[in-house]
Amino acid sequence: MVAFAIMNLVVLGNVIIRFTTGMSLVFTEEIAYLTFGYSVFFGAALLFRHRAMIAVDLVVDLLPGHLKRAAHILNYLILIVICGYFFKLSLGLALTGWVRRTAFLEIPYFWVNLAPSIAFGLMTLYSVWFLVILLRGQELPSVDLEEQM
Repeated sequence: MVAFAIMNLVVLGNVIIRFTTGMSLVFTEEIAYLTFGYSVFFGAALLFRHRAMIAVDLVVDLLPGHLKRAAHILNYLILIVICGYFFKLSLGLALTGWVRRTAFLEIPYFWVNLAPSIAFGLMTLYSVWFLVILLRGQELPSVDLEEQM
């Protein structure tokens, strides 16, 4: 939320300065690029945590109780593997970013590429957490459609 607000303020400020003075602040593009990445990936992790991602679960909803539970367990096992793999890939990308720097502010691309690493790490942890809840025989918390909008 903070990254999204910073991105909007920086872009809006640059537009106002450009139209009033005819000059542009060069660094605003880099800040907007950095904060956009963080707002997208942290937003995805937040939606994942609240189980508010779009899902087509028509087939799973038609299954009897024990098969539905097995499908959810399989789902989170797959998500742990996939999110963990993406975490590994994005962390590798982030670690190579120390060499390359942004043009004006000279921020290492490590900080730009760190957002997906954190988000996929969080999603992996959330998947483990949801799997543990399912294995304990408890219901997963869900968000009603009305609360998502």
